[in-house]
Amino acid sequence: MNVIQFVQKYADDSFIKMPFTEVDGVICSALSYLPLEIVFEDMSNQELTISNVVKKLSQKRYRYLFNTFFGKKVYRLLVEMSKTKRYHKLCFKNYWKVVNKNCQFAAITLVLPDHTLYVSFEGTDTAISGWKEDACMAYQFPVPAQELACEYLENAYEIFGKNIRVGGHSKGGNLAVYAAMMVPRHVQRKIIAVHNNDGPGFPKRIVDTAKYQRILPKIHTIVPQESVIGMFLYHQEEMIPVKSNRRGIFQHDLFHWQIEGIAFQREELSMYSKKIFEKTNHWLDTIESNDRKKCFESIFHILDTNAIFDTHDLLSIPKSIKVVKRMADIDTQSKQNLLDALRILV
Repeated sequence: MNVIQFVQKYADDSFIKMPFTEVDGVICSALSYLPLEIVFEDMSNQELTISNVVKKLSQKRYRYLFNTFFGKKVYRLLVEMSKTKRYHKLCFKNYWKVVNKNCQFAAITLVLPDHTLYVSFEGTDTAISGWKEDACMAYQFPVPAQELACEYLENAYEIFGKNIRVGGHSKGGNLAVYAAMMVPRHVQRKIIAVHNNDGPGFPKRIVDTAKYQRILPKIHTIVPQESVIGMFLYHQEEMIPVKSNRRGIFQHDLFHWQIEGIAFQREELSMYSKKIFEKTNHWLDTIESNDRKKCFESIFHILDTNAIFDTHDLLSIPKSIKVVKRMADIDTQSKQNLLDALRILV
């Protein structure tokens, strides 16, 4: 059973009959991938019910926004949720979205039927700036999206003043942990749990800080059994490996995580994931920060100068050929560092 089938199976179970589960935590994290800028426009503080959001997004002229397979699945999840007794009172509030040359960020506050909030941070979308920001985590702390996440969470508390769950998938999970770690103590006390769903960790010096240790007991981290993204950087919390019916990097898709009853099916973390963790962090520990920065900045400079601003741009054969040719111009050391990084994944 996947998350969509979970929604269908427990459609009539209210949050009183079946309190918030870890599966609900993953479901809520997925909703921030929706193109909610269409729904909210300039009305970020307006409250919209789930049926309002479905109605707006279902309009024919907006269908092009669901071209990606993942986008279609999140939309289908939303539609199925809107049909249920369990989720039909779910409301959306306070949407923020920032995409520029150096940052990709989006967040939405969900008002749950149990009268708590779920602050959901979007993971990396198709914007190249988002992928660049992910790469920056290898040598920069904090990155712009992390700072925005902290600001957003504190703002959500100041507006609504309720008990809060914080979460996200992929980079969104990392943002959730960072925000929970960095907000003032009075906001931290209102945080029920932090849901990091296959998101990267943090530099070792950060997980050893008092701020991280303070929020550590509230972090609930789920990874698929062959996790790749979740193995990047360091975690101190227990990671819960779950079964996926895909392999390798494709297990990052939360729609293939398998559910048994009202929880994800537990698995052992694979040797592949353990090796990814060891090799990735060895690479980070042995290469100087400036060299990591130079390596990644060289790559993204090439993408930028060839007008590659979205992953869809890579489908252009002429642009892709130019990018490949320009890769030859990267200095020898950066090229070697890049090759070493790629070898970790194969």
